[in-house]
Amino acid sequence: MTKNILEVHHLKQYFPVANKKIVKAVDDVSFNITNGETFGLVGESGSGKTTIGRSIIRLYWPTAGEVIFEGEQIAGQLSKKQTAKLRKDMQMIFQDPMSSLNPRKKVGDIVKLGLDIHYPKLTKDEKLQKVIEMLKIVGLDSSFVNRYPQELSGGQRQRVGIARVVIMHPRLIIADEAISALDVSVQAQVVNLLQRIQRESGSAMLFIAHDLAMVKHISSHIGVIHLGHIVEIGPTEAIFDDPVHPYTKSLLTAIPTTNPIAEQNKKLSNYHAFRQQYENKEMADLGNGHYAIDDGSWTK
Repeated sequence: MTKNILEVHHLKQYFPVANKKIVKAVDDVSFNITNGETFGLVGESGSGKTTIGRSIIRLYWPTAGEVIFEGEQIAGQLSKKQTAKLRKDMQMIFQDPMSSLNPRKKVGDIVKLGLDIHYPKLTKDEKLQKVIEMLKIVGLDSSFVNRYPQELSGGQRQRVGIARVVIMHPRLIIADEAISALDVSVQAQVVNLLQRIQRESGSAMLFIAHDLAMVKHISSHIGVIHLGHIVEIGPTEAIFDDPVHPYTKSLLTAIPTTNPIAEQNKKLSNYHAFRQQYENKEMADLGNGHYAIDDGSWTK
């Protein structure tokens, strides 16, 4: 059996707001990612996708639930050794490449930062050589070492962000809307780059996006999230060829087609739900690893 590199069990992430109210950004989410797999997490803006990624990598402290990475519980208090290992073996590519890059540092220093922290025994020249090699892998030449982020295009900045992540040879990459801010042509280049790096390194990837067509291209399994709950999860083929939940169907009908006549005659599927509709509901087993939340909105 293929071993799970990441297991998320009943993850909850709540945030306090004014008047002692609580926003349930993520509520009882569970999924697994196996070694070398790309797991796609899709849903509309505000559904909780990014919060899940940030909770997994400990940018947020989970309210409840378990996050198990390579067999170790990482949702609670960690030792210095565990923290150092986690920060080296799990890396995140952020949605906005400009805000995630230090504008006061040169590209070479940004990419080299992880080496400075986790590989202090490397010499300055060795680190520079690794940085140049990594920049070449992501399609940038050595001249970018001395440039600043504000001198680069959006696609180039995202490549720098990818280089900063991949140079650490992480076991798990969390790609949070890594292509949404890029032009369509650049999106394809970055996705192909991520796939090539993943094949060469064997890393697993959590690919967070709202573009179902791109998720279909890159993922082997997909989780569909709505209002902080996963409403359907399974192999990519099952989600696209045999969706059962109305929210999944509504997302699929929103994918544009290249046929103008078919696009004009297409009937969109609208779905409206309340958060309470999903609470305390079980996932129905549809077979072959395909599950959907049994909230009474669908029949198989």
